[in-house]
Amino acid sequence: MARKFSDHEKERIRGRLMEAGKQCFGLYGLKKTSIEQLTKAAGIAQGTFYLFFPSKEELYFELLELEEERVRQQLLEETEESGRRMDKETLVRFLRKSVSVMGENPFFRQLYEDDVMEQLVRKLPAEKLAAHFDKDADIAMPFVRRWQEEGWLTTQRPEIIVSLIRSLVLLTLQKRLIGEEVFDETMELLIQLIAQGWTAEARGQS
Repeated sequence: MARKFSDHEKERIRGRLMEAGKQCFGLYGLKKTSIEQLTKAAGIAQGTFYLFFPSKEELYFELLELEEERVRQQLLEETEESGRRMDKETLVRFLRKSVSVMGENPFFRQLYEDDVMEQLVRKLPAEKLAAHFDKDADIAMPFVRRWQEEGWLTTQRPEIIVSLIRSLVLLTLQKRLIGEEVFDETMELLIQLIAQGWTAEARGQS
């Protein structure tokens, strides 16, 4: 018979599982992390895991959503605290930071490198994934829409702008193929050209 936990115990165990997930998924990735590794790191029995999450994919997905929100908030704070008027240089710094933060984050890298999204689609309820994307899960989307409303960013479809930012992130995973000796300069030139095009078109529309 499964043991009953108090609300306080449930909160504590859930917190330990979340920390174990950050550690194990960050080190080994979703595919190579087992329930046994997660429960051992959390200090609980394997059967207890299923009282909190139906699968390791559910735990990973919850951590991914929290990480997306943390990064979104970080970008928002850094952009607004700069105190600068929104212009091309502000956009350049935002693109640099987005590429750096998203490209270096193990959760985001796994989505692109290890076919993790395919695994999540197979394992998670369709309605959960739909709800995730319906609330503008893309980290850059809230910024793009706001800046378009302010009139200094091109009126190109927001989804296309976000897709281009995502493409920049994908390029960070191809450093060896692009060439390590030219990679940094290549990324910087792309960022400058993108920012110039988006802001120049906005000026032409005003």
